[in-house]
Amino acid sequence: MPSLRSVRSAFAVATACVVLAFPATAQTSKGASPAGKTQGGSTAASSERIAAVVNEEVITVSDVNARTRLALLNSGGQENQETRQRLAPQVVRQLVDERLQLQEAKKNGVTIPQSEIDDAIKRIAEQNRMGRSQLDGLLKSHGIPQSALVEQVRALLAWQRVMQRRIRQEIAISDDEVDAATARIKANMGKPEYLVAEIFLAVDSPDQEDEVRRTADRLVEEVRRGGNFPALARQFSQSAGAAAGGDLGWVRTGESSAEVDKALSGMRSGQLSQPIRTATGYHILLVRGQRAFGSGGGEEMAAPPPPQAPRPQPRPDIARATVNMKQIVIPIESKEEAKAVKDQAEALRKSIKSCGDFEAKAKAGGIPESGDMGTLKVKDLPPGLQQLAVGIPLGQPSPVLMSQAAAVILIVCKRDVPMIQPPPEAQPKPVAAPPPPPPSSKEAKMPSREEIERDLVGERADLLARRYLRDLRRSAFIELRNEARS
Repeated sequence: MPSLRSVRSAFAVATACVVLAFPATAQTSKGASPAGKTQGGSTAASSERIAAVVNEEVITVSDVNARTRLALLNSGGQENQETRQRLAPQVVRQLVDERLQLQEAKKNGVTIPQSEIDDAIKRIAEQNRMGRSQLDGLLKSHGIPQSALVEQVRALLAWQRVMQRRIRQEIAISDDEVDAATARIKANMGKPEYLVAEIFLAVDSPDQEDEVRRTADRLVEEVRRGGNFPALARQFSQSAGAAAGGDLGWVRTGESSAEVDKALSGMRSGQLSQPIRTATGYHILLVRGQRAFGSGGGEEMAAPPPPQAPRPQPRPDIARATVNMKQIVIPIESKEEAKAVKDQAEALRKSIKSCGDFEAKAKAGGIPESGDMGTLKVKDLPPGLQQLAVGIPLGQPSPVLMSQAAAVILIVCKRDVPMIQPPPEAQPKPVAAPPPPPPSSKEAKMPSREEIERDLVGERADLLARRYLRDLRRSAFIELRNEARS
């Protein structure tokens, strides 16, 4: 059950959802692309492909790339192709939701002055102990246009204002409801309660089930790899506590769903859950502390989790792997021609989009060595080409390979690579959870009626916001293009 603190944070400190989790002196991430270019070296124009359409508005691939970089910078994750692919589906969903929120704000006559956006971004910079110019420079060094942050803040502030109007109009708590909540609290005195942060991903219709589950698994993996949980919650969680880094405050036994209660009862401080399916969606929980409900102390605060040994990964069986490979060979007649030939090969590589395209250009070149090399055993290739043959994406040209005699471009069109699985004894062994701490002997304290009423308002506001956005999704025209799918 969301606490009042988390809901108040969602509205009063809304811009905290984009507080950046990095030092002011951070440098460009290894492997990060400069602004306007993708990892494949293509120009900014190619990034203007459409990733999604929301009613009549377009989300481009460059929008997705920029927000993904911002999410990775925010969470402290390493930028590479694997992490980008892991986060991209949820980034697309977030951008779709923001378009819907901005469209609804416009429909309700809500606009956010640029001065408010500038003030919010200034606060973000101050919370990270830097000036606005330093923040802008940091974003630029990571290939993130300022517009990615500006539009996220604009959507957040606009939705905050829309929800404030709805809360005033639709939420009223009766004395009977406060009395019932007070009785539940008294009945739970002395039972365990948990200091919890969560990432919540809604499932609004059955056809979203697989996609949302995959996204939840990706986020768990990202946290286990060292990603910053509060930053990921700010970026991706769909609960009111997202603005406070997913903080739900103290959660008491019996106040959450049965599935969440069951998961919490077996967790210890510092532990991260697997995705938990409830009637509304998937919850990823991080237990930060534990105590007996009603005590003023007795907290067992979470210690940083011990670093885990890297999980052994399957590796390609080079001895049994086969590939169908094609090549383009451009001879180098003299040393003086080497640079011109390399530039020619680079331009040719960038123009190739598929195996069929590759074969046509190989034939057009008229060079006898170019063309289909047939099915090859990877073990028979030179050692330097073996990893390229099993690792290069199917249907995408390799980097230009230079020798004194020629420039060579390769492409793999079919591949059969058996994997060697690590032995069972190489897998990390699970660590047994210690028993929960004994209940505190301190005198239990009841919250005041005002506090209970505010908690009930917070719960109702969280539910209202989720239903409101769900209804907007259901009534909207939303089309995801292939570029937006994983």
